[in-house]
Amino acid sequence: MLALLLSACLASTFVLADGQLAQNPIIPGWNPDPAPIRVNDTYYLATSSFEFFPGVPLYTSKDLVNWELFTNVLSRPEQLQLYGTPTTGGAWAPSLSYSSGTFYLTSMTRWTYDPVAHVWPRVSWVTSTDLITWSDPIWGEPWGIDPQIFSDPVTGKNYLNLMAPNNNEDRLWGIWQCEVDVASGLCIGEYRSLWNGTLPVTPDARPEGPKMFLKNGTYHLLIAEGGTDLLHRASIARSQSPEGPWESAPNNPILYNGAPDNGNLTIQSTGHGTMIDTPDGDWYIVYLARRNVNGSSPLGRETFISNVEWQDNGWPVINYGRPVLLSEPVEGLPTKIRPSSKTYDFSTTDLAAQGWYTLRTLYTPIYSVARMSDLTAYSPSSSGALLLHPNVFTLSDRDVPAAILRKQTSLNMSFTATTLPIPENLPRGAALGISAYLSELVHHDIGIGYCRNTTTNASSSMCVYTCLARNGTEEYNEHPFEPPATAMRSVDLVIRAEPLQYKLGFRYPDVDGQNSGDIKWLTEFPSSWMAWAPEGWFVFSGAMFALFASSQGRPWGAGSGDVGFSTVEEEFYEERLGDYDEDGR
Repeated sequence: MLALLLSACLASTFVLADGQLAQNPIIPGWNPDPAPIRVNDTYYLATSSFEFFPGVPLYTSKDLVNWELFTNVLSRPEQLQLYGTPTTGGAWAPSLSYSSGTFYLTSMTRWTYDPVAHVWPRVSWVTSTDLITWSDPIWGEPWGIDPQIFSDPVTGKNYLNLMAPNNNEDRLWGIWQCEVDVASGLCIGEYRSLWNGTLPVTPDARPEGPKMFLKNGTYHLLIAEGGTDLLHRASIARSQSPEGPWESAPNNPILYNGAPDNGNLTIQSTGHGTMIDTPDGDWYIVYLARRNVNGSSPLGRETFISNVEWQDNGWPVINYGRPVLLSEPVEGLPTKIRPSSKTYDFSTTDLAAQGWYTLRTLYTPIYSVARMSDLTAYSPSSSGALLLHPNVFTLSDRDVPAAILRKQTSLNMSFTATTLPIPENLPRGAALGISAYLSELVHHDIGIGYCRNTTTNASSSMCVYTCLARNGTEEYNEHPFEPPATAMRSVDLVIRAEPLQYKLGFRYPDVDGQNSGDIKWLTEFPSSWMAWAPEGWFVFSGAMFALFASSQGRPWGAGSGDVGFSTVEEEFYEERLGDYDEDGR
């Protein structure tokens, strides 16, 4: 039998103001609700994916420092149907467990926030024997969020733990449980309230993210409380049975950076954690948190780790009972310097393995990968090309535009995409570009299209444009597309992300693929725009970079020419952040 321990972390460092190397966040870029497990000497960690497809990325490591994307668990439409799902709907809060030769990954799907439709979030799980090939979902009988299957090693029973309402009238959320038949999803035992945490039981209380584990013959139940903003925290209880009754720890909350005297800490919203231990007997907690920059968090909720010490009285203490600081090292874990750059030349057809996602589940193909040798009049150094297949949808539509996206993983980086030669017969109204993307409600684009303002350039009808779409408003500007004679009919589109602002610009590459000059910056906007949803909406993800093409309301049609990109390059710079968000006070 495989020896399994709930255990994982991911180390990625950056330079602080005093030159120290920091380990947190251990998975930079939005990767909330971390769910770790250890299989012998290999570590795996799943995170939420929301409206992006494929769903639930699964990372792997051998040394708890150097991690890579292993697979995406929900990779088939049969496993995750996201048709018309709004921003931050989709797949939430995975958990990983193992029992009798089978791995279980639980999650929940929320398709809509529409109060009229009354489509409630549903929990499900998929199974695997190798962590690569996963089954179709098995749907759980209860409705709710944040499910976990706990397989009791003592009795062999399987329990479904989740956050759910007490009934359809009061709607008081709490942690509930039933013994479950993992093959059918049906409860086969009493459906019981486990523990409602430490906060007053009101409709606003948010006891969530249950993670049950057994240590030294005692069952422990770790939960999150206080919502996922500044009041987010972790609390723990223990029992002699997985069915309770539960005793609350005297030092709850055991993880909380949001006390009034810590309100301007850079690390905020600490919670939704999983306790893990190592083969050497060291314990850690892996959890989500945000890095506040001038009062907002453009990268969303990232994955963090802290030390755990077990006291003689059997209760855990996190980070020695102190608030978590960005600069402090995590004992027992090495550091890792992030690469200075990454280049993607689309030489593989498996873009998901490189961390690219689509918006929602595909209806029709929206991209393909071609060999450069198959494309005429274009032969740069890259070996592959991304061909986008534009459709009627744009990044502002709650559908499936022709776009692929990847997570922004640093607060200080650039994202540069080189287009294929722009066709002379580009359909009028069509657009090709890149975007700093948060949701269908908030995205900031730079691209190529026909000029809206015909007086912009008398000799050409093509423009490089910027469009800042933000919660119902739009700021549009354009600049003539005039490649010099020494350049190809293509363009480098550039997003420069800094802690406090983003800039959008372009430059023309030479015929040999080299840069022909300095970047011409067209517009900028504050990074806080990448952190907020409009009133009545939510945003649980974070900033992404998108490559997109659209015919904007009309089918692309045959003979319109190929559009796409030859290369994408990310460059990373030092992140000089302190322990306190001074500008955000």
